[in-house]
Amino acid sequence: MATPQSKGKLWRLQVYTAAVSLLGIALLLCSLWQLRQTSPEIFIFVALCVAAELTTSEAIAPQLAISMSSAVGFAAVLSFHPVAAVIVGMAGGLATTLVKDAADRRQGRRPGAALLRRILFNMAAFGLSIITAGLIYWGLGGRAGDPLLATNLLPMLVAATVSELVNGGIVALAVALQVQEPARKVWQQNMSWATPMNVLGMVVGGGGLAMGYHIAGIIGAGVFFLPLVLTIYAFRLYIAQSKSQMGRLEDLIAQRTEDLRQANEELTHLDRTRNQFFSVVNHEMRSPLTAILGYAEMLQASPLLSPDQAEMLHLIHENGRRLLELVNNLLDISRLENGRLNILAQPMDLMEAVDQALDVIRPLAQKKRIAIRVDAPPTLPNVMGETRRVAQVLVNLLSNAVKYTPETGRVTVTVTRDEARPMVRVHVADTGIGIPRERLPHVFDRFSRLERDDIAGTIGTGLGLSIAKGLVEAHGGEIWVESEEGRGSTFAFTLPLAAAQDAAS
Repeated sequence: MATPQSKGKLWRLQVYTAAVSLLGIALLLCSLWQLRQTSPEIFIFVALCVAAELTTSEAIAPQLAISMSSAVGFAAVLSFHPVAAVIVGMAGGLATTLVKDAADRRQGRRPGAALLRRILFNMAAFGLSIITAGLIYWGLGGRAGDPLLATNLLPMLVAATVSELVNGGIVALAVALQVQEPARKVWQQNMSWATPMNVLGMVVGGGGLAMGYHIAGIIGAGVFFLPLVLTIYAFRLYIAQSKSQMGRLEDLIAQRTEDLRQANEELTHLDRTRNQFFSVVNHEMRSPLTAILGYAEMLQASPLLSPDQAEMLHLIHENGRRLLELVNNLLDISRLENGRLNILAQPMDLMEAVDQALDVIRPLAQKKRIAIRVDAPPTLPNVMGETRRVAQVLVNLLSNAVKYTPETGRVTVTVTRDEARPMVRVHVADTGIGIPRERLPHVFDRFSRLERDDIAGTIGTGLGLSIAKGLVEAHGGEIWVESEEGRGSTFAFTLPLAAAQDAAS
């Protein structure tokens, strides 16, 4: 059921279209009356206008169409009396409506108004734009029948521009009444961008057609009109081919979009599966491994073990410890990826973390007779961090330093205050084999390991440095490496001072 508001909107639209149509009918009658004093050759322009609409009209996009019918109508303005030229413009309006209606029916679209009403309204819009163009052209001193004069150029430009604005304004107001939006907004969004193209078509195409008619009559008009038709026809073929290519491109894009959607679903499934795996690792592997290590340590304390039994228990304990370390590393990687690794940062003594790391690494260093030296100032301000996690970073760096340093080598831990920033620097330097230059950008990648024959027996998963990088960055610091193959490596990282955090808060 129609509301009073919709009825009022429909009533205003009907009154407006009826007024424009009646004005157009009156203008058509005046034009027919004027034809008694005009050359009958104007009907050739009527035929050219209809032919132009039928042969050159082509939709580039739903809102954009090109046609030479407006240029033919403008040529009639330049060649005949403005009132007589109205009939040419109205013929273009009639042809435009019929062509558009046929296209809509082929595509299954239902027109919003009856065909006769649309014919009368469009003919009126074209006729009013033509009479306006003629009156402007004459009012500015333009001479009909002689478009070659240089003095006619300005009147032609102004007349074509006003004609296009009048035509667009009439249509925009009808649309505005239908959609309940300001006419200016409708014109700006849907028609303004086409104005320069249409004005240029009228001045160049219409001026050229009028010039041909002035020089050689109907033959000259035909000679000038034919290349235009052929050019636009070739353009139509190009547009048709482009539309076909665009259709195939849209199909390809749709297929690729579907492929990406499926790939995204697979990645989501894999991510869910990975999280389930890490959950299983956490609950089903770490607890049994902890129990195995505990019982192995208890058995190792027994004095009743034979040398073979002690060796087997030692292997059980070492391999269990390595497996537990791998499980913990995998869980840390998962937490870092998902942003779920919580750092309980608080003021801490950095040297306490250094001592904890050294307690873990010294047995390995002593086994290879590698000296570890610590160089730190006697008084060092506290840093913000979690002691356990900072010690984990140092264990990873020191472990690599010891692993890749030959026997009787040296590892140095240097702690200094960064003079340029409120940070503390920690350097872990070794006299080991070093890292090739091309490998340096990848040392912090997951599962990145240096593969060489002389270190083939070195145990590791390639996760330690990646975890160290994530932990340092989670503390608000940064980590980097400097190395030269054959001359050792230096890994360095920074941690924020606790005093700086207090000052910031």
